[in-house]
Amino acid sequence: MEGIRDSRRGDRRADAIAATIAILLAITAPVQATTAPDFALRSVTGSNHRLSEHRGEVVAVLFWASWCGDCRRELERLERLRATYAPAGLVVLAVSLDDDPARAAALAEATGIAYPVLLDKDKRVSRAYQADRLPLILLIDRNGVIRARHDALDEREERGLLVQLRDLIDE
Repeated sequence: MEGIRDSRRGDRRADAIAATIAILLAITAPVQATTAPDFALRSVTGSNHRLSEHRGEVVAVLFWASWCGDCRRELERLERLRATYAPAGLVVLAVSLDDDPARAAALAEATGIAYPVLLDKDKRVSRAYQADRLPLILLIDRNGVIRARHDALDEREERGLLVQLRDLIDE
């Protein structure tokens, strides 16, 4: 009887491991590779930034707004990733969909981020990237190809994003 219980417990563990692997594979499945549309936007500090200037680097682009509840957490998460992976070639750009640049600047300052906050006043860039839900995180490889697309992340999805990010940095 004891052996039967042990084998069932082992089957449950194997099932749980298989389910976890399936979830991680689904989370880390790349999007259909498409070239990221180039854009040039002004930052809240007045400087201009063009996506194509970052060819040769891995770029994380975050579409967000000050009125978005999950966006602050993603701003902070990407700041931590930038601090860790910038020496390996990660660049982070935050594209704000706020109509009021002062609100975007205030939230960026409050979160302590050190990457550019860009203003998409006419929403042309957000439409080009189909940023219809916020937050939206895109990972773009060194050749300018969108390799991953994520909405707000939970703990499990963050692990998937980290796997994708490390893979892109290692390429």
